[in-house]
Amino acid sequence: MYEFAPVLGSAVDRGIRPVLRFVHVTLGLSPDQVTWAAFGVSVAAGAVFATGRVVPALVLMAIGQLLDALDGGIGLVSAAGHRLDTWLDRASEIAIFVGCAAGGLVSLRLALLASVAVLLLTTVVDRSRLDPGVKRFALYFGIWAPYPLIFSIIFIVNLAAYVAGLLIIDCRFQRNMDALGGDLNTVASRAARLEIP
Repeated sequence: MYEFAPVLGSAVDRGIRPVLRFVHVTLGLSPDQVTWAAFGVSVAAGAVFATGRVVPALVLMAIGQLLDALDGGIGLVSAAGHRLDTWLDRASEIAIFVGCAAGGLVSLRLALLASVAVLLLTTVVDRSRLDPGVKRFALYFGIWAPYPLIFSIIFIVNLAAYVAGLLIIDCRFQRNMDALGGDLNTVASRAARLEIP
């Protein structure tokens, strides 16, 4: 998560270690249970957004995001757990975005466009390793900026990251093909095998 700033990552890890120990050891919660709890709190945040009460919704959203950060920190990561976390993260964002639309903060059309852009980015992020993180976090700026502007930014940034992610994947694939030598017809299948993690 903090590859760009390892010192920050180490400090954050040290700071949340007691919380992780409490959640996992004392309460006995598994990462999947924490993921589901984060999803439940995020859906509640979407419901509160739908009532038009922004500050309580943002508080619930922050709690959901803190819980979401804890599930990976427990350290029992599996492929199935990663998929569950990703699916519930996207479902949480959609619930919150639709809640914002229901509360009149933004049009349903713009909330759906932002959701589609986030979903598109999700389809390539594991292979491209490019995720600008402009999803729920951007909503905190709604205290100072209009939500239609924020949702437009979420849409544009995630759609641009999707396109950039596709280009990154294509460049890596081309580099692998070039390393194998030959043309597309003779080496494409071998290059595709190199792309499989």
